[in-house]
Amino acid sequence: MININRHISTAIIASLLALTTVNPSRAEEIDLVKDLNELRLSLIEAGFKIKFEKPPMQGTYGLINTKKKVIWIAPITQQMRIFRTTFLHEAVHAAQTCRTGSLQPIGWMPNVDEAVKIAIESILYRNYESEKFDIEREAFLMQGQPDAVPKIRRELKDHC
Repeated sequence: MININRHISTAIIASLLALTTVNPSRAEEIDLVKDLNELRLSLIEAGFKIKFEKPPMQGTYGLINTKKKVIWIAPITQQMRIFRTTFLHEAVHAAQTCRTGSLQPIGWMPNVDEAVKIAIESILYRNYESEKFDIEREAFLMQGQPDAVPKIRRELKDHC
């Protein structure tokens, strides 16, 4: 039941973040694909393997195995229109491993609407152990930022 609630909550926050961004034109959609491909290449260069398939943990849309350096993104995220936010969320987790080899917050503190902060805190308190709050909060906050891709790529390049 907790996994179902977590994934419903993740979908809600992804939707909230998607609603706060500008709807791109067709030409800009091509650029979005390009920037995510550049991020994918940066992740590969940093030693991560990206699998666009159902994650091995039931009910998840994205997952990272930090020890094996594997990221899974569920194909259904494309139909759900949460592919970008899911990919960015997991990429943040990859970047969070660069400095120490284990998940540690990088220190990104983007400004977001108060409603988004409240939604994220709600997800954290309902679905995550308290020791994961900081890393998950940072990933949730960054997944909706317009400058997320260059920041993640810079962290991967400089510290992985």
